[in-house]
Amino acid sequence: MRSLCLSWVVLALSSPLSAADDITWLINYDGKALPDSTWTTIGTMNARVEAEGLRVVDDGKDFGHFRAAWKANPGDEIIVEATVKTGAITGSQAKKPATSLWPWRDGAPVMVQVSDGRHQEGLVLFPAQATSFTDRFIPIDTSNRFHTYRLVIRDTDMSMWVDGVQKVAGQNAFWKPADSPEPFIQFGSSAKAATGEAVWSSVKLGVRKATTPLPPDPVKLTISEPWQIPREDVKQTRPYLYDMGKGLLLTSVAQGPDAFYEPYGLLKSTDAGKTWVPIPGLDKIDTTPLPCLRRPDGSILGISRWTRTQPDGRVVGKTVRLNANATSFTMTDNEIILPKQYTNESKGDQIICERHIWNDDDGGITMVVWSRKSVKRADGRNNTERWSHLLRSTDEGKTWNYFATVGPGGEPAVVRLSATEQTSVIRGDRNSLMKQMFSHDSGKTWSKPVDLEVGKVLPDLVLMSNGVLACSYGRPASCLMFSLDGGKTWPSHHVISDKTGFNYTSIREISPGRLLYLHDAPKMSGFTIDVEAVKP
Repeated sequence: MRSLCLSWVVLALSSPLSAADDITWLINYDGKALPDSTWTTIGTMNARVEAEGLRVVDDGKDFGHFRAAWKANPGDEIIVEATVKTGAITGSQAKKPATSLWPWRDGAPVMVQVSDGRHQEGLVLFPAQATSFTDRFIPIDTSNRFHTYRLVIRDTDMSMWVDGVQKVAGQNAFWKPADSPEPFIQFGSSAKAATGEAVWSSVKLGVRKATTPLPPDPVKLTISEPWQIPREDVKQTRPYLYDMGKGLLLTSVAQGPDAFYEPYGLLKSTDAGKTWVPIPGLDKIDTTPLPCLRRPDGSILGISRWTRTQPDGRVVGKTVRLNANATSFTMTDNEIILPKQYTNESKGDQIICERHIWNDDDGGITMVVWSRKSVKRADGRNNTERWSHLLRSTDEGKTWNYFATVGPGGEPAVVRLSATEQTSVIRGDRNSLMKQMFSHDSGKTWSKPVDLEVGKVLPDLVLMSNGVLACSYGRPASCLMFSLDGGKTWPSHHVISDKTGFNYTSIREISPGRLLYLHDAPKMSGFTIDVEAVKP
């Protein structure tokens, strides 16, 4: 470690500098000179003072950040404010976008991080978004001009603001246990592989007395110790979990490299998800069923994830019929029918059957799918459009006819809240934010998508018997959030595991108030989570 010469100013004022905010600024760096020996340099800095501020460059050879210690007082609000403009930023893997990095595992080339000695979190800047280190995302062009980003931290909450406007409520966003008991603030690069640069006009840390208590978390969780779900002969990732009732659970798991037509396996458990065994004939093949449904006659219906376009233009998948205890099955072709603007036309197009499927009152079945199709932009360039849909079958899964389009994006989750009310959460795509839609007419029509503050992959939805709506999602952590008003608000957020992998998750209520939670980071694991709505 080494230190550079100055312009960090440590302030311990008896009165606040900003009467409007009532903040006592403890640290106030103005970007006009290099930080001095009061501050520690972590790594090898490539930093120079320019007219607009301090340019910090991580070129893959020289990278590091500046760190300052401060004294935290439990009960104070912590305010971190940075005025910064980014330059070029790369991802953590070759040929991957900048957003492919995993900030707390791989570090980040443009970041501000703060610790109060108990927890730590911060701000990561990508070219088109500002994020927390975990799961909160703000779409914004971070390079077009200087923006002022503010974090307001109270206990484990961390709201996020841009240019004076609150963008993230941040309930339980300041969650990660601190690396050390010494409070700190740091800015610059902590990236192991990604590169990037930014000009820092100012970085400040202040405190103020909290005048009102935080609202209590409306959901109480009791989380079991995790258990591994081992498999020696194949790597298992991306679980899709189904409760067939009668003590039978099924899960469809990916067994390939995250590519079209990769193999899947269908596994079953009769001990509440503690142990799993593959079903012979439905393991290590690309026609394994993904969505699975117990039919009124007691049999189990499953539909293959992958579909194939035929020479005549029809799109065909596989329908699997298993007996009641999933020990034998038959497999037949089915046909997937979508309007022309969504259906497959080119080689790279794909219609993918997702996990949610249910029995309808008229004896039919509704299934959730999403389409991935190459289309031409107005400028002639190719673009891949993803849309989520509902399909219906009235012939036991032989034919699936178009019912409705839920909204833009892939990896949809859909839950029925009542006979007429439904809601859907769809994977975050280019801006990482998951989107939510509502239907008030049994899925026939859907509202415009609303951006959630969280992201980003494979949401799952379960309406629990106690009325709590649970949503699991992942990457870069494995997370869970809850709503007590049918998805209108999500006031309870929790990181279940910060281990990294694909971070695909799946949940089902296996007994009243108890969720089974599967995730794949770094290997397939399970938890039970008891969920209790707390009365105000």
